[in-house]
Amino acid sequence: MANYIIFDKLHKKLITKPFKSAGERFLREFYIAKYAIKTDITDIGAENYLLNQKLFAKRFAEILARAGKNGESIIAFDTSSYLSLLFSKRFIISSAEIKREIDQFLNPLELTANFLADVIHINTFAASHVVVESMKKKLKYQFDNFKAALYLGADIRIDERFNKELDKFFKAIKLKCVKFGREFSPDGYELLRYAPETAFKMAGAILLDAFDSGADFLIVSDARTFYLMEAQRKQITKAVGREIPIYILTLPQLALIAAGITDKSVLGFDAHKIKPALLE
Repeated sequence: MANYIIFDKLHKKLITKPFKSAGERFLREFYIAKYAIKTDITDIGAENYLLNQKLFAKRFAEILARAGKNGESIIAFDTSSYLSLLFSKRFIISSAEIKREIDQFLNPLELTANFLADVIHINTFAASHVVVESMKKKLKYQFDNFKAALYLGADIRIDERFNKELDKFFKAIKLKCVKFGREFSPDGYELLRYAPETAFKMAGAILLDAFDSGADFLIVSDARTFYLMEAQRKQITKAVGREIPIYILTLPQLALIAAGITDKSVLGFDAHKIKPALLE
């Protein structure tokens, strides 16, 4: 059986509780991971990888090496942290020269780049056979009165089987997912600092597409997307010239609700700006 540890150090400036609180309980509920990595290193946003790849990779090298040394895989709580760890690992092993330099960085810590941990997105577990079968037994709340839209974003690099397998999860909790055209469109977060109006219009186009396709809520996988579409909703509404009555959820939140967990603090609902209507 694989050993897993959690990387839950999400971008500090974002709204992370719907990912961290719900994610931690989700993993405990389905007996997947037991403890988090003890580190002061936080995700700074996967989009910063291209600014200085070597410096970025060094930031996560110790975490990857420590977990790899113990034969563990790292579970990332959102897409940005997943990509940050994955990009770092790929860069480190991209050439013998870079690997030697990272080894010199790691040697004083008695670590080596020879063993770097596998990185897994938490959503992959929602799609796994173990969770789906367990969900069928735990099911206390059915979503048959709701429709959802799944937004994966432009940076989708999760397991290739993810989309197909996740249909089984939705079927287990009786949730219908509607198809919409902007499932893989960029959300605009990377433009938020430099061209906010453009970012608001890009995010608004996704929200409107999901709502106009019949979705009651949008499922997201990235804390950056969540922050943009939740905290900036007023600006988004103004940019697109339309109210968008749709709220945002994560897969771990859905899994917990389906299993009968309704504590809003555990679910992270108390951190939502646009309050979910599921439990009302």
